[in-house]
Amino acid sequence: MEMTTIGFIATFCFMCALVMSLVAGKILNLSDKLKTTRPFVSRFLHFAGEPEIVFGMWAAIFLAALMIMNGFQAGLFWMDERNFSEVAFVFVIMILASSKPVTDFAEMIINAISRLLPFAPGIRIYATILFIGPLLGSLITEPAAMTIAALLLKRSVFKPLVGKISDRLFYSTLAALFVNISIGGTLTHFAAPPVLMVARVWDWDTQYMFMNFGWKAVIAALINTAVAVWINKKDLKGIKKVSGVAHAPSKRAPAWIIGVHLVFITLCVLSVHHPSFVIGLFIFFLGFYAITKEEQSAVRIEESMLVGFFLGGLVILTAKQGWWLKPILSSIENLQLYLGTLLLAPVTDNAAITSLASQVATLSENSKYLIVAAAVVGGGMTIIANAPNPAGFALLRAYCPGKSLKPLKLLLSALIPTTIAGIIFWFF
Repeated sequence: MEMTTIGFIATFCFMCALVMSLVAGKILNLSDKLKTTRPFVSRFLHFAGEPEIVFGMWAAIFLAALMIMNGFQAGLFWMDERNFSEVAFVFVIMILASSKPVTDFAEMIINAISRLLPFAPGIRIYATILFIGPLLGSLITEPAAMTIAALLLKRSVFKPLVGKISDRLFYSTLAALFVNISIGGTLTHFAAPPVLMVARVWDWDTQYMFMNFGWKAVIAALINTAVAVWINKKDLKGIKKVSGVAHAPSKRAPAWIIGVHLVFITLCVLSVHHPSFVIGLFIFFLGFYAITKEEQSAVRIEESMLVGFFLGGLVILTAKQGWWLKPILSSIENLQLYLGTLLLAPVTDNAAITSLASQVATLSENSKYLIVAAAVVGGGMTIIANAPNPAGFALLRAYCPGKSLKPLKLLLSALIPTTIAGIIFWFF
């Protein structure tokens, strides 16, 4: 596959997006400093400092370059050849899964399991959130699972310990949550963005995912949770009373509304590769939401739109990367490929890695497995390594010592759960 001018431009835009996502924090800090003196510039920098927006923005720049070089109609035809079914699916499923009836249902499951464990209140709710919460991500998507798990940790663990939260407790918990969420969405083929980007191309279904990834994820998440509990057991024993339910039973959505929402999610999952049906289903959902709005919370459009915008940008930017990626991926395999992808994961979103890999048609089945396994294993080491991570930290920021994330402490804390998951996915 030879390099073309448009392929070079696509690679340049992709690299620019990657670099901007790495310095997103500095861009946002600069935006805050200019808020009063340069409001227009501040708003633009705030826009450009969102990692999800960056990839979509550079995809728009690439598309503009394509249309200038080849003509407007040629650019439209090129866009028609891209497959955005996963983008539409993620946008809709995130909104469905983060609705109040579904989150009420997930919270009831977590709290019911927690009450069965023969441990102190703080330990049992902590362990259940870190283990069951991420695994639910395989059904309700990783972003929705991150939202639920972070909210429960906030209410049941950090709030009771406010004023006594050490760096060790916060960062070991955040690291275990991030890693478990990243691997916990691999029990199915539709919940984790890095899997979603390759499932259709490589013909991976839920059965394949569970047999090759899912059961390993369960083992790794269980061990990671046990280690996190052991590290923080003294702090957790200080929690005497647990309040892990977001809503009192009288304020929860009625059972029949929960059931209808679960039907919407099921139909959406079954039609993942049929965007017209997914969008039509979403319109019906909005109608049902309007009718039952007294039992609903606000629709989470913004978060879903940002993730969809990010994935759409990946679809566009990675479509022309085969000219340089194919020789690299074709020349390494086995442990080198696994470790190389694992080292790349902390500095870029893992969906970007697998989306790039999907452009190489000659990859062996073993190489495909190793790339996806390493991508999801490395999804918890930094805030940008996995799409749901920023949302999780945003919900827990108030309890972070110093109120701002220390990337090095997160990276060091994540080495233990990442190593555990990496060993399991490699040797098993």
